[in-house]
Amino acid sequence: MRSVTAITLFLFTVLGATASHATSTWTTLDHPSATVTTTHLRGIDGTNIVGWYVDSSGNRHGTLYDGSTWATHDYPSATATSLSGIDGNNMVGTYTDSSGNRHGTLYDGSTWTTLDYPSATTTHLRGIDGTNIVGWYEDSSGNRHGTLYDGSTWTTLDHPSATGTHLRGIDGNNMVGSYTDSGGTDHGFLYDGSTWTTLDHPSAIGTSLTG
Repeated sequence: MRSVTAITLFLFTVLGATASHATSTWTTLDHPSATVTTTHLRGIDGTNIVGWYVDSSGNRHGTLYDGSTWATHDYPSATATSLSGIDGNNMVGTYTDSSGNRHGTLYDGSTWTTLDYPSATTTHLRGIDGTNIVGWYEDSSGNRHGTLYDGSTWTTLDHPSATGTHLRGIDGNNMVGSYTDSGGTDHGFLYDGSTWTTLDHPSAIGTSLTG
């Protein structure tokens, strides 16, 4: 009887889990001012989600959705703003200035701060965890390098086999992103602060990990 009871409990557990999975819901989230297919959500913390949208004039705006309300957050004087990561009140992303140059930025809900890798031609910030921010930058030769900013110091983090490295997400010491090999193929990776591990989907011709 114990075995029958165990099996019965197992079946109810599996069927319950299957039923729960079957009733899971996808919810479309489009900014009300966005044109069709132009709302991109990139980062989440609790009920808060950040990303960007394109309006009917073709302008790109950063946005925060708190579960009920959409807020537009644009870097002052920018021609385009994208938010990609959030942790608490802090949001990171990229903006484009009037000369077409792209800069990394941190927004704490009231103040915008420009964060550019020293000597970089462009800086893209993608993920944040506490004071640590990850992204990538382009040097004067157009090469892309992964970078970690800890609130005071910039560190370049390049996959050893890469012609280009993009860091996109961070949690504690773990960072994820993608790198491009010498043949032009993109590979996902996990970097734990000392070891790079390639993570490619078995069916993929290219993999990129973002969060």
